[in-house]
Amino acid sequence: MPIRPDHAGARPPATPCDVFLSYSRNDLEAAALLRAQLEHTGITVFKDDQSVREGDLWLEEIQAAVSGCGVFVVLVGRDGVQRWIGAEAQVALIRYFAPHDDGDRLPIFPVLLGAALPDSLPAFLRLFQATPWNGTGPLSDRLLEQIRNRTLVANQHLAFEGCPFVGLAAYRADQAHLFFGRQKETLDALACFESRDGRAPVRWLEINGNSGSGKSSLVNAGLLPLIEQGWLWPRTGLAHWRRIGPMMPGAHPVAMLAEVLARAWQSEMAEVHARLAADGEAALAFWLRGRKPDDQSAFLLAIDQFEELFTFADAEERRRFDRLLAAALEDPDCPLFVLSTVRSDFLDRFQDDLPRLVRVRNGPAKLWTLPQIGGAALREVIAGPARLAGLDVSEIKEVIVGEVRDEPGALPLVENALHRLWQQRQGNRLSGQVLTDEGGLAGILSGSADGLLVELDARERERALDLLFRLVRVDPEACRHTRRPISLAEAVAVAGGGEQGRSLVARLAGQRRRDGGTAEQPLRLITITEDSEKDKQPGGGPRINLIHETLIRSKGLDAAGKPQPYWPTLWAYIEKNTERAAQRERLRLLAREWKDRTGLSRLFGLAGWSSLLGFRRLAAPGSLEQRYLRWSRARAAVEAVALAAALGVIGEGVSWAMLRGAPFAVAEERWAYGLGAKPPLPRLVDIPAGSFRMGSEKDDESKPVHPVTFGQPFSIGATEVTFREWDACLADGGCNYCPADQGWGRDTRPVINVSWLDAQVYLAWLSRRMKRVCRLPSEAEWEYAARAGTASEFPLPAASGNDDIKGKALANCADCGSPWDLKQTAPVGQFAANAWGLHDMHGNVFEWVEDCWHENYADAPDNGATWREESGGNCSSRVLRGGSWYDKQDYARSATRDRYNPGYRYDGLGFRVLCSPPSAGH
Repeated sequence: MPIRPDHAGARPPATPCDVFLSYSRNDLEAAALLRAQLEHTGITVFKDDQSVREGDLWLEEIQAAVSGCGVFVVLVGRDGVQRWIGAEAQVALIRYFAPHDDGDRLPIFPVLLGAALPDSLPAFLRLFQATPWNGTGPLSDRLLEQIRNRTLVANQHLAFEGCPFVGLAAYRADQAHLFFGRQKETLDALACFESRDGRAPVRWLEINGNSGSGKSSLVNAGLLPLIEQGWLWPRTGLAHWRRIGPMMPGAHPVAMLAEVLARAWQSEMAEVHARLAADGEAALAFWLRGRKPDDQSAFLLAIDQFEELFTFADAEERRRFDRLLAAALEDPDCPLFVLSTVRSDFLDRFQDDLPRLVRVRNGPAKLWTLPQIGGAALREVIAGPARLAGLDVSEIKEVIVGEVRDEPGALPLVENALHRLWQQRQGNRLSGQVLTDEGGLAGILSGSADGLLVELDARERERALDLLFRLVRVDPEACRHTRRPISLAEAVAVAGGGEQGRSLVARLAGQRRRDGGTAEQPLRLITITEDSEKDKQPGGGPRINLIHETLIRSKGLDAAGKPQPYWPTLWAYIEKNTERAAQRERLRLLAREWKDRTGLSRLFGLAGWSSLLGFRRLAAPGSLEQRYLRWSRARAAVEAVALAAALGVIGEGVSWAMLRGAPFAVAEERWAYGLGAKPPLPRLVDIPAGSFRMGSEKDDESKPVHPVTFGQPFSIGATEVTFREWDACLADGGCNYCPADQGWGRDTRPVINVSWLDAQVYLAWLSRRMKRVCRLPSEAEWEYAARAGTASEFPLPAASGNDDIKGKALANCADCGSPWDLKQTAPVGQFAANAWGLHDMHGNVFEWVEDCWHENYADAPDNGATWREESGGNCSSRVLRGGSWYDKQDYARSATRDRYNPGYRYDGLGFRVLCSPPSAGH
């Protein structure tokens, strides 16, 4: 709660009707004296006297009066904060907590009369500095000055021994004084209950929210203590409340209900259980009605983690609980109110599994969503308890808030880290260095994650790691893995399917074990959230995500250059399955592209035999990828049948094409080449010797700009290698891999879906066919040829060059203005050549070059040679040049560099060849 010391909150003097004075009728004389002293100093006071009376609109009158004041003074005598004072204090507290700006908050001043102690104040009012007063003498000058200046004054005398942070556990009711950051939400939820005449009744408040949002703590430490102190009286007229629970349904919800009833009335549980079983569906209503002491009393049943009815209880137990609770809530004479929490991803289960309670939900019930906690509230979660314990959190507060901004599982991460930092505190200071050394919030969390895996058996452990792996978008370079949300249905399938899959997902999401376990609160590694409207995913429904991205990150490199992961177990699993991740990503992209196709073109987007083998066990049941593979297998089966029927006519040629996933036309070419026909080869353009300045000042990786000199001419492909030229290699026996054309056509379109390694196979065949040494160009050779004697970004459309091709239809890129932009590749040679006769050096497809990746041009060769591992080169990545059909023009600049894993393929990757002069051949 952002209450500042009095010296920081001074404001201009109050205006007329500045102070609302709240008091009990038993303290009327003291209230009159207090008012007189305030008015004597020129402060105007609203003291309701007889102006506000209990009636239909009394609460609205209080709200209007408090809304019009500038300061709220509450006089607390021997009656404490009850009834009228509680109602007025609620309105004042809402005015205090609602604004984000301290300048708009309502200052609140508790004045303790006679023997009243600060402990008699509710938790929320206890946070303000209370002033003792004997009720007869003058008020202190300091208090009068603070009221006049409308100063926000924090309680400087609160004290707490021990750790003020609860860790992974939810707050309990006896920890209400430690509960910070959710006061406004507590008061908003409290205002949902209603039973006054003439208003729609609300006897059941169902609080829903994402996992990790703090629902249990809100109920236990926020709502329940205030309800027990009578704070529901303004909206219900009921002053006396007996709390039942909180309970968790577990596997036997009726037995749990009997247990909390017995505890509330100190009865024998067996007797209560027997009564609930003997009296039918009205048993709970009968039992409670017989224990109502008077018309001013009611009972509140608190049910935490309502979703356990769906995850733990069997159908019959669930139906019994449904009938008992619904009958009690529908009985107008039963004094029962219900407060429950449920994870938002279970809201759709009510309709089928709890039919009677669904009817109640449409009647005297309200569904209320707990919003994600914001940055200001998180600061109070950290700073509030720290103030009580006298802790200095200045080094860690903003670091922690920055780490969990926009994280749906922020609260458990923060509380767990604070508890750990308190254990390693240095004096009264929570150390920022310790937080860094531990790896931040997720680093602290991952230290306990292995313990969770140890509790699982071997099969569950493997499924848990596989599920966590599915939630990772793997970086091939192992530099920066990122989170990848998946549907709850897919997560359950990966975790084993059915009840065992749901159980494992629940364990990883922090749900307690069915047998209760030994931990006070289980660890949470994943969150289960409902998509917001703006972020709806295809298919909708709950989504699963890692609780924090740091779980899959590295702290950096050690002295040997190896990553130092925050959670080594999951990192090692990812590294072991990196190739599988690449295949999974390729399958996902192919499935999405296939889904967007229509008509017969869908058949051409299906996976071939070689791909089907690589995609085994990668698709989750019920997913788009599984549907794609089913259709691919079906097509493959049809093709196999057709091939078998035609074997007598086509024979070996068809078999050859099928094994390679190649079009039948390639098999026909194979026969022709066998009879002596010459395959089509790339057309080469001679590039003269000379010099140029390589690089660009626009990009760090393209610096420094440096001179490069070519002492000998070379020959380079006039266009990118086409599908027709690649298929010639396939038909001639030089290549074994048939790349997919995405349904865009082959022939003169640039070959795509080829890796750097695939290009090496083609170049070896081309060298044999041409009797010349053919290879990929070096970066320098490529850029020299692309610039064609100019210094411009795009040497198009003439020799003078051009620094902007956006919208000019001079190339194929995302914003170049061509008919193929952002759709597909264009046939080669569709655009004007540069001054040296080279087509498509900009856009269409990224082109592999020979060089290993270097972060910049420091120590780069000055003779145009291929740059390999010298000066820290990384040959696990190879350089790409020229941009593609789906990248903007900036990626197509002469100097722009990119990189990719040499073994990866996708539909924006191709290449062109460079061959030595004939005299240098073999």
